[in-house]
Amino acid sequence: MKKALAFILCAVMASAFAGCGSGSTETSSTAATEAQTTEAQATEAQATVESLSEDTKKQLDSALSEANFNGVAQITRGGSVIYQYAEGNDDNGNPLTIDASMPVGSVSKQFCAAAVMLLCENNLLSVDDKLDKYYPDYKYGDKITIKNLLNMSSGIPSYYMAIIRGDMLSANEEENVKTIKDAIFGEELDFDPGNGYDYSNSNYFLLADIVEQVSKTSYHDYIRKSFLEPLQMKNTGFVEEISGGYEWTSALSKTEVMDETACPGFVKGAGDIVTNAEDMDKWMHGLSGGTVISSDSLRQMTETINPDSAEDYGYGLFHMPYDGVGHTGQIPPHFGAVDYFNTTDDVYLFAAANTPPGMSFVEQLPEALLSILLGDEE
Repeated sequence: MKKALAFILCAVMASAFAGCGSGSTETSSTAATEAQTTEAQATEAQATVESLSEDTKKQLDSALSEANFNGVAQITRGGSVIYQYAEGNDDNGNPLTIDASMPVGSVSKQFCAAAVMLLCENNLLSVDDKLDKYYPDYKYGDKITIKNLLNMSSGIPSYYMAIIRGDMLSANEEENVKTIKDAIFGEELDFDPGNGYDYSNSNYFLLADIVEQVSKTSYHDYIRKSFLEPLQMKNTGFVEEISGGYEWTSALSKTEVMDETACPGFVKGAGDIVTNAEDMDKWMHGLSGGTVISSDSLRQMTETINPDSAEDYGYGLFHMPYDGVGHTGQIPPHFGAVDYFNTTDDVYLFAAANTPPGMSFVEQLPEALLSILLGDEE
C-alpha cells in the first residue's frame, strides 16, 4: 500500500512540475489526466491485493505447513503480489526469504522451448526440421524432427542414468557435451518417432545444442541475451555458476547441488536454470504476454499437444489444473520447483522447495493452492 501511495504522489508531483515548466495548459491537462489514470491503476492494484481475504491466506498457509513445505511460494494476480510464503532455512542456517534463488530443475525446459520458438520466428529453423540437418551422422536423424524433441515424442531414451552410472563427467563442458551426445546417439529408440510419448531429458539437451548451432553462440548466452536481460531477471542464472561468486547468487538457498548436475553442460536446456520468485513472475508474464515470444508461438507451445501423452505435454509445458500451464522440476535430494500461469484467471504461481518433504509436494501444489484461491471466488 505504501508503494502504491508513493507512486501516486510521484505522478502528481510530476504533473505539477510539467505545468510550471512550460506554462502550457495542454501539457498540464495531459499530465493531470495521466496522473489520474495512474492513480486509478494503483487503486485497482491495491484492491486486488486486498481482495485476498485473511481466511484465504490462512488456508494457503495451512496447506503448505501441513505438507511440511520448506521453501518459498508466491502468487500474483492483476500485476500485484497477493500471496507470499517462506519457511525453513538457507544453507547458512538463516531464515529463508522470499528472494532466495534456487535451482528449478525441469522448469528450465520452457526456457529452452521458447528459445527454439524465437529462432523459428526469425526463420532460422523450423519445428519440422529433421535432426539429420544438425546431426548428419545420427542413424535416426532422418526420422526425428525438432517437434518430436519438443513434445517428447522422439523415442530417444534419457541419457541421465547412463551417464551417472558411468561416472563419465569432467569439469570441461565440451568434453561433457561430447560424452552425452555419444551416449544419446548410441542408444536405440524406445518407439517410432511421433508414435508415443516418453519424458526424456535427452530431447531438451539436443534442443539446447541445436540452439547453439543455429544462433552461433553459447546456449546460456542466448538465453541471457534473449530473455534474462530484456526481462531484467537479475536473480537468475545457471547451475554451473552457483559456486562462481555471481552477484545473483547472494540469496541462494543452497550453494551445493548434485555433483553431476553442476558439471558444465550436463543439464543444459533440460534443468539448468537457477532463479527466484520475483524473476519467475517476470518470466511467466513475459512468456504469456507476448514480450518473450509471439502469441502464436505460445499457442504452439501450449496447444500442440502430443496425442499419445498421458501427461498432456506441449513444448516445455504441461497442461495443469484450472486451465493453466506450467512445469515441475526436481534436483534430488534437495530441490523441487513448479511454475504455473493461467491467463484466463490472471493467476501466476511459483514455488521452490529446498528440502525433500517440500520437494515431493511441488507436483500437487498448484491444485492444492488454486483450489483454495479460486474456490474462494465461487
